[in-house]
Amino acid sequence: MTSHPLAAALLACAALPAAAADVTAVIPGPDGGWDYAQVDPETNRLFIAHGNSIGVVDLAHPTRVTSFAPAHHAHAVLPIPHLKQLLVTNGDTATADLIDTVTGTVRATIPAGQKPDAAIWDAALKRAIVMNARSGTIMAIDPITAKVTATITLRPGLEYAAIDPRGLLYVNNEDDDDVTIVDLAKAKILARVPLPGCKGPTGMAYAPRAKRIVSSCDGVATLLDPATRKVTGLITIGAGPDAVIGDPARGRLYIPSGDTGTLAVLEDRPSGVTLLKTIRTAKGARTGACDPATGKVYLPVADLTPNPNGGKPAPVPGTFRILVVDPA
Repeated sequence: MTSHPLAAALLACAALPAAAADVTAVIPGPDGGWDYAQVDPETNRLFIAHGNSIGVVDLAHPTRVTSFAPAHHAHAVLPIPHLKQLLVTNGDTATADLIDTVTGTVRATIPAGQKPDAAIWDAALKRAIVMNARSGTIMAIDPITAKVTATITLRPGLEYAAIDPRGLLYVNNEDDDDVTIVDLAKAKILARVPLPGCKGPTGMAYAPRAKRIVSSCDGVATLLDPATRKVTGLITIGAGPDAVIGDPARGRLYIPSGDTGTLAVLEDRPSGVTLLKTIRTAKGARTGACDPATGKVYLPVADLTPNPNGGKPAPVPGTFRILVVDPA
């Protein structure tokens, strides 16, 4: 076990042996890179940011990933509730598109900051919140008017975010190993909270039963108490995570780690967040989505080949697929 400053929390959450048969199906798809994925419960479809297109899977008949709409190095796919719209962030063009989820037509293209990446929905303000990673800004977008209603400057290195019941936004900073807390209603930065024991925080989700903000770091997940603004625990996970996938109805959170090819299954209870089990998946599976209706988890992945120039490894042609995991 790796030693961390909060060793007591790690001892209570020691990693369990990986389960062997939790991947229940594989859905093939066209070649390309990938980033975030989301299930749209209103259309019963899985959307995937899939390089220069948006991939889609009909969850009633999950036979294949098909191309739904064009994109430009897509990062986030965010279904907008009750509007039949999908917000997509495009890294190459520094834009966010609003796409009709019925026809696949681009309804509006909105200028963003440099490298718009993660995006989440603020149900209270009815705004899509976009994190511009390289610019270090966050934008609030009104999906009805397709306009930016607020821009707040933080710092470069922004990754995923979460919102607590008070409407406060928590944003990971991958470069500075901390979290910025923002009052969205007032467009005001409240605090920066360091994450001791964490390197490169990426994914994030709110655990409503334990009332903790969970961030995925390289090899460890941090538990941040919004009330005290302090880290109260660490949980050992795999290497190379890029998402924390919440399933609040079942009290679960899932952290896929691409370097180790594992999925950490966390249990969210009033007494705290603990590691329930670890599932073997596939190397490269680092993001994903949970279907709130079934509890199944969908993980995009492809076999990877090393880059001779030292950059990111490239997907092997013909190997892109979605792993279906049933943690139950």
